[in-house]
Amino acid sequence: MEILFLFFIVLVILQWFFKVKQTKVLHTHYNKFLETGNVLVERKKGIFSGAIIMLQLDKEANIRDCLLMSGATFFSSWRSCEELINENLLSINEENLNGYKKTVRKVIAKAVESYQKSKEKELKEKLV
Repeated sequence: MEILFLFFIVLVILQWFFKVKQTKVLHTHYNKFLETGNVLVERKKGIFSGAIIMLQLDKEANIRDCLLMSGATFFSSWRSCEELINENLLSINEENLNGYKKTVRKVIAKAVESYQKSKEKELKEKLV
């Protein structure tokens, strides 16, 4: 019984360590993206796995850099999504995303929707 308890304690500590490491990498990339343009970060939780996307955008909504993390555990790592770089965020549609998993397609669609809402809100504020 004590061995089982120690095993779970070790697993919790490992999970904490890897989560801290992931968060540190996230903040490093976020700060790097923020230095050279606007940043859009979006996440989508699933039942078993989720996805996070970080996009660096210019003023015309062109994607300058893109990082994606998808998976179910803390072993997931950030990877570049080369297919989206130099694409316009507003022109991305379902056909562009056929090579991605379902959770990744959903997070990209959510990022596009989020960007559109922020631009609409910005436009309304300028009119008022």
